[in-house]
Amino acid sequence: MLALFLPLDPMYGPCVGVCYGNVEAFRGIRLGNALYSRNNPLAGFVEMTPYFATAGELGTGWEFGAFASISAFNGRSRAAALKDWNPYREYPLEVVDWEAEPVIGKRPLFEAFQYWAFAWLKTDRLTLRMGRDRVKVSQAHRYPLFLSGYGYPLDWLYLLEGSFGRLRGFAGFARIPDTVENRRLAFQRLEVILGPVAVGLTEAVVYAREDSWKYANPLVLYYIVQRLETADNDDNLFLMVDASVHLGDFRIYGEFMGDDPSFFHGEGQAPLWGLTLGAEGRWFVLELSTVAPFTYAHYTGINSLEALGIPMATYLGQDYRAAYLRLIWREAFVEYEYILHGSTPFGLAYENSNLPPDAPFPRAPLEEWHRFGLGALRDVGWLRWGLNLNLRVGGRLGLDVRNGKVSPVLSFVWGGDVRWDSGIE
Repeated sequence: MLALFLPLDPMYGPCVGVCYGNVEAFRGIRLGNALYSRNNPLAGFVEMTPYFATAGELGTGWEFGAFASISAFNGRSRAAALKDWNPYREYPLEVVDWEAEPVIGKRPLFEAFQYWAFAWLKTDRLTLRMGRDRVKVSQAHRYPLFLSGYGYPLDWLYLLEGSFGRLRGFAGFARIPDTVENRRLAFQRLEVILGPVAVGLTEAVVYAREDSWKYANPLVLYYIVQRLETADNDDNLFLMVDASVHLGDFRIYGEFMGDDPSFFHGEGQAPLWGLTLGAEGRWFVLELSTVAPFTYAHYTGINSLEALGIPMATYLGQDYRAAYLRLIWREAFVEYEYILHGSTPFGLAYENSNLPPDAPFPRAPLEEWHRFGLGALRDVGWLRWGLNLNLRVGGRLGLDVRNGKVSPVLSFVWGGDVRWDSGIE
């Protein structure tokens, strides 16, 4: 549960593959409340999240569950001096008009938000999920090329998962929360597992149409619908291929993203693609990543892979090259990240840019960033009188060198989760 509420680094995801907002196994009813804070609780980001969960069985072989939470937080407060604002967690909710309908009085004391409100029904082979959730579809920890799991949460009308021997299939259809009406995301994914080798193929589409159910059929290829059954080219297609190899505690992995997939287009078109390669073991994670300019964007201006301006994939967006190394020892870690980022704005399509299609990238003017950091995260739990109390304290001391300018960075999280269960297996 703490992993849901209290990330030390929202841009690093420990789970890989297809990940949801999972709740650990229990039976009965669960009531709880979580507190999360970044840095100075009076000038940073403070969040209080009461939640409700239930789980049980529906006859032989069927399980059900539901989880819902609502958060209240001081969304306008920032600890600017610490340079630790994080767009993946602290959304730019200043767009809220506090004067029109203030929460209390006419001062921005707090705002409300929902990260999770989902339900599920599962058997041994099939799982159906519905509701608001953060979903990750990527083999990468730091630079996911499709869904990172830390973007703005989506409202899933369905999330299907099926497991049949060496084959695993996934399909999802979601409303994208936005100020643009009828924005939708749909994806299909097939995984083949051959011993230590796993290969995945993911097709996805982002669109905004009056016919909002156009891609709702989970068994029809989106390419067919978009190319043969659509009068225009207003829908944004994606294709991702990924693979991983497990050798004991060691894993190597990679993923390639083709946008539309324009990587295969001819002269006069900007190549739109991304590549992430990585390796990890018990004590380290190493990733290399690059994404070409204009990737994830669309000429319509509304069908980029983002929600309310927040990327659904890697937090760096596009037009970058990056490397990340993380060394791990128990609860402690040391990390180094190198970023070379170009000037192409996220969401700008090549067709709207008046820029050459195939210039070297990252595109000037460049921003070069060296990030050094060390930190630790500690969880402690107690069970007393039917109440389960969990505490988390974590901190990171960093040094950022951005275009030659050196800045110290201090960040820490603190908080906890107290819950009551009516029954636990």
